Amino acid sequence: MENIEEKANKYLTKTSRALLNVEDYHQQAKQVLPQMIYDFYSTGSDDQLTLNDNLQGFRRLKLRPKILIDVSSHSTENSINCQTQLLNSTTIISFPCIIAPTALHRLANNEHGELATVRAAVACSTIMCVSTTASTRMELIAEEHRRHIKTNYPQSTSQLWYQLYVLKNRQHSQKLIERAEKCGYKALVLTVDHCHLGNRECDVRNNFSLPNGIQTENLIDDHDYDSEFAKAYRNTVPIDSSLSWKDLKWIQSITSLPLIIKGIIHPDDAREAIKQGIQGIIVSNHGGRQLDTCLSTIDALPDIMNAIRNEKHKIDVYIDGGIRRGTDILKAVALGAKAVLIGRPILWGLAVNGAQGAQNVMEILKKEFQLAMMLCGCRTIEDIIKNDLVVMNNRNNQSKL
Repeated sequence: MENIEEKANKYLTKTSRALLNVEDYHQQAKQVLPQMIYDFYSTGSDDQLTLNDNLQGFRRLKLRPKILIDVSSHSTENSINCQTQLLNSTTIISFPCIIAPTALHRLANNEHGELATVRAAVACSTIMCVSTTASTRMELIAEEHRRHIKTNYPQSTSQLWYQLYVLKNRQHSQKLIERAEKCGYKALVLTVDHCHLGNRECDVRNNFSLPNGIQTENLIDDHDYDSEFAKAYRNTVPIDSSLSWKDLKWIQSITSLPLIIKGIIHPDDAREAIKQGIQGIIVSNHGGRQLDTCLSTIDALPDIMNAIRNEKHKIDVYIDGGIRRGTDILKAVALGAKAVLIGRPILWGLAVNGAQGAQNVMEILKKEFQLAMMLCGCRTIEDIIKNDLVVMNNRNNQSKL
């Protein structure tokens, strides 16, 4: 049977369509991925209202540019205007965009999977957040990350973060944390909006199952796990639905890594995260894959920023869900986010052209972001924050967010 890479190469040969933006990669990925896999990546829960609203939320926001500002520094070959500092300046990325944790990259690129993604992260000097449900072991990803920096990109500031689902067996969760810390991951991203799998009807209709040879490698351990866990994705992640705020103390007691909570929508939860001494939060609704009709992430962001503005403890705020253009990144930063995380666009790049495709997607977004900065009169990231650029376009009037 023809594999995804062969199908992608044939499709690229046949088509003359230029790959100019994320949507171009999306449409080509749709052509080359098997329907079951495309649906697994692209769809959400129930009626997919939240998935679509994540996209529409950015479109509802309008930009109000400032003019006659010297932005020529963006044109220099080694411009650092887009560089972003995270986690108390311990982390620097080339622009405020991080590769989000998404499952099973070998479904998009069977030959290399997450190893292709990490090469793109290194080339683009950004963070790859590796999923618990990756189809490549975290140790192999870390080895490839180090190798690619040493061999090809010695100036790269790329880092690895590890995304954690807390499992029913806490010893297994602790072992995952210890493994991540041992092989050089720089932060722990705890997903908290997955106490139960969302109602993903497309996967049920497609009878989704993993192809032979692809499994959630981080959960497969000869000493702790029976290989039956790898046979069906829906049964591979025994999530602990009892996880609560009190359990954060346990996680903080067993790791020295900065802790970032992914899945916050309510401002009360942002305040509680600060009380718990968390280093960062990700405003996320799981890409519309969990609770349908949940508030879109960009609509949730202003209330969260207002809730934490006067708190003494400073915390990094990130956002994912629906980012498809450089202007989306600028809007998120203007509303207070340190950076955005992108998931599906990276998968489309992987499906179309492996590591190069994922790198191209990142570079497209960076180019668009830098152009948006220039056209809004922003010389630096700080200018985006202070220049009062974003308004909500209502039917009757425009009101500042």
